[in-house]
Amino acid sequence: MFHPMSLLTRIFAAESNPFSSQLLAEALARKSSIEVLGFSSDPLEEVRILGSCSVDVLLVSARMDEEPNRSLSVLQGLRVEGLGVKAIALLDSSRADMVVEAFRSGASGVFCRKTELSILHKCILAVHRGEVWANSEELGFVLAALASSVSCNLRKEPLGALTRREKDVVESLVEGLTNREIAQQMAISQHTVKNYIFKIFDQTRSFKSGGIGSSGAERADAGQIAIS
Repeated sequence: MFHPMSLLTRIFAAESNPFSSQLLAEALARKSSIEVLGFSSDPLEEVRILGSCSVDVLLVSARMDEEPNRSLSVLQGLRVEGLGVKAIALLDSSRADMVVEAFRSGASGVFCRKTELSILHKCILAVHRGEVWANSEELGFVLAALASSVSCNLRKEPLGALTRREKDVVESLVEGLTNREIAQQMAISQHTVKNYIFKIFDQTRSFKSGGIGSSGAERADAGQIAIS
């Protein structure tokens, strides 16, 4: 099927090594809705290319040159440069600290390598549409980190940068309510609650790793998955 250029999702693949980058790019290039603009395993080259072409979604391996979180620093640099590229962090596992660090660094979604490659296509399209991609367990880790960090911040100073509705969500999280309970209490959808959570997360990026654990995962509901 032919897709007009405006409807193609333009991606750039930044894997942990040249071979993996090429394989990933070639696999995704088979999708008629995706245009692969390039691939690389060199963080400096990635920044240069992303600054010179219009990329819709960046696929970036958290691990680069055997350094676990090197590419996540690239995401942080892109934010500083104001490039605003939507990114998906490719993780070796859905460990709590890796998931939270990926979102802290500016990723719009996380994708575990243990997941089927066919799901990655759905993930890319969702992130391009402006959605956040995380399964229920991964969202639970974010909720735990957010509730823990916000609770500490509220004791120090009010979160003045948040809207009234966002503050209501924060207060509910601190009270230990689930997404479903927050949605019912505020008469909004769980999808809207999820968007509020990640917007708050984006505005309060000084999260500490404390509080990340199974308790957060237990509060996550299956219906909170972005689209997967």
